[in-house]
Formats: sequence, structure tokens, C-alpha cells
Amino acid sequence: MPIDIPVILRAGADPVSSPFKSSPSPRLRPISDNSSFRLQTLFAQNRLRILATYTLFTIENLLRLAQPFALGWAINDLLTGKLLGIGVLVAQHILHLVVSLTRQVYDTRTFSSIYSDLATRMIVSQRTSGVDVSRVTARATLSREFVEFFERSIPMLMKVGFSVAGSVIMLAWYDGMIVACCLGLLIPAALLSHHYSRLTRRLSRGLHDELEREVDVIHSRNEIDVRRHFDEVARWRIRLSNAEAINFGLMECFILAAIVAVLFRACQLPAVQAGDIFAVFRYLMLLLLGLDNLPRLIQQVSRLRDVSSRLHNPA
Repeated sequence: MPIDIPVILRAGADPVSSPFKSSPSPRLRPISDNSSFRLQTLFAQNRLRILATYTLFTIENLLRLAQPFALGWAINDLLTGKLLGIGVLVAQHILHLVVSLTRQVYDTRTFSSIYSDLATRMIVSQRTSGVDVSRVTARATLSREFVEFFERSIPMLMKVGFSVAGSVIMLAWYDGMIVACCLGLLIPAALLSHHYSRLTRRLSRGLHDELEREVDVIHSRNEIDVRRHFDEVARWRIRLSNAEAINFGLMECFILAAIVAVLFRACQLPAVQAGDIFAVFRYLMLLLLGLDNLPRLIQQVSRLRDVSSRLHNPA
């Protein structure tokens, strides 16, 4: 989990400045209503900085998607005594490393600054509306999930998209029947995701209800109440974890069938080379990795929807 590094930006400064320079933060804008706690508003207020991180992340994913192809090329060239493929692989890896490191440094500073601004304005707004301190304290922590939506959920969604769509396109380059096997996975993935989304929203609501009570429970100094509260928090987290595990296990059954089918088909392709089989398998793994990330993304979105409803209902 990234370490929060406060960054203060100077008013009027270029929001897409070098990630290696820190600059002062804009003066806090006054809040007139809870619309400031909507995702659209948060994005609009920080769009240049957020889009800069997404641009770097897009380049990073394109370079990641090129790796299996470069590996297959390197294997085929080495088997015939050539070195061009190795050169392509080295170039791909170095470029991916440079872009990835730059993106990680930049987005940590960017989203830490955005959260500092959001949390400050949220606390002032909620206290002005008469919300008690215990709820404001809990909601200040929960509001971090708004920033994490842009910092983690959107990049995860982009990564899933590149892994699934990009892998399907590259697999089509090798063989159409392999693509048909992979697309068959999308039907059970869609059905499981729909059920999982509804379940996690209900479980997230129960967890957040308990978290909002935490300061009051601690303030009461009653050992039985404190024990009961933390046991209940643990139970909600266990339910969320169990739901994710069951969803993951069911999906893995379909994934195993796809792996076997694709390997059989790849090995039967005419004039197939060792590097091509390796590249096909790696693209299949990228596709499956993208599908594996769906449950985590769904859980985060469900939690965010519940947090949003709380911030827009101060009572």
C-alpha cells in the first residue's frame, strides 16, 4: 500500500508538473453542498493531474502487453541462432521499467495531495452541517475510498481492460479458435460478477454501519461493548472475504477448462514454433489475470457506492 506523501501545490501552478518536484497546494475551495463529494466533481477539480497518471498507466500497460510477443520472438530467434529477438525483449523490459517507476512516483504524490484536500473539506462541511464528531471521524477515513477509486479502482479497471481486450486481439493474431475458447469464459464471468456485486454491496453496508459506531464504542470504555463491536467488524470482514473466495473458486474451475483447451489447440497449430506456444500461453495468462481481478474491483465499487450514500445523507 503506497505511503502517503503530502504534496502542496502552488495556486496556478501546472498540475502536470514533474513528479519529482513538490509544489504548494491550492487554497481550499468553499463548500456549498455535498455535490463536492461526488466522483464527477472530484475528477473535474483534479482532471489534469489524474489524466496525467492515466496516460502513464496506459503506456505502461501497452508495454506490458508487448512482453509475451517479445518473449516468443526472443525464443524463436535463439533457437535459430539469431539475437534480434533478445534485443527487442531487452528494449521492451527497460522501457516498461522506466515508465512504471515514473508512474508510481507521480501517482502517489498526486493522490496523496487530492486526499488531503478532500478530507479537509469533508470534515469542515460535515461539522458545519451538525454531524457529530464520531461519524465525521469515521467518514473522514471512509472518504479515502473516493480517492482510492481513482488511484486504484480505475487503474485496475484499465489493467483488466488491457489484459482482456489486448490478449484477445493478440491471441487472434495466432489463431481464431483460441479466441473462441477464451470468449466462452466471459459468460460465466459476467453471471458471477453480477451476483457478487449485489452481495458485496449488502455486506459493505453492514461493515460501514459498524465502523461509524467505532468512536462512540471506544468512548464508552465498556469492555463488553468494545469486544462486541470489534467482533462484529471482524464478522463482516470475514463474510466479505468468504464471498470473494467462493467467487474466485468458481471462476477458477472455468479457467482451468480454458487453459487445457487452449494448450491442446496451440500445440496443434500448423508450423507452430516453441516461442509461439509460449506467447499464446502468456497471453492466456494475462487474460485470466484480468478476469481474476474483477472480484476485487467489484468489491471496491460496492464499498464506494455505500460510502457515497452516507456522505450525501449527513444524518
